[in-house]
Amino acid sequence: MRHLGNRTIKVEKEKLIQQILANKEQHVKEFGEAVIAYKEEALKQLTVQISRAKEGALDVELDLITPVNNSENYDKIVEMFQWEVDDVVELSQNEFNEYVQDETEFAVAAKFSNTFYSSSH
Repeated sequence: MRHLGNRTIKVEKEKLIQQILANKEQHVKEFGEAVIAYKEEALKQLTVQISRAKEGALDVELDLITPVNNSENYDKIVEMFQWEVDDVVELSQNEFNEYVQDETEFAVAAKFSNTFYSSSH
């Protein structure tokens, strides 16, 4: 159970930056895998839809979720902390969840889209 309170912690800035970069690395890996799976699924669906179109179907469509690459957002967060003048940074519980646990809105959305096909492969 997660308790979102007012707790704050102090963390070493460099350690925090390294964790954010590790989160980015995992994101890039998942994105790369998602692109491969997306292409495979797109080709599979296109093959079916081409056959249906040749047979006269008028409701040809693809059901795909496009993978998302949010690398730039990780870079922006890292840059923000690189500008921090102190070697120790204070984080709220929400910030810890976002930056360390990789639970930013963009990360959660990307994880959803990038893992959509993983259960089928």
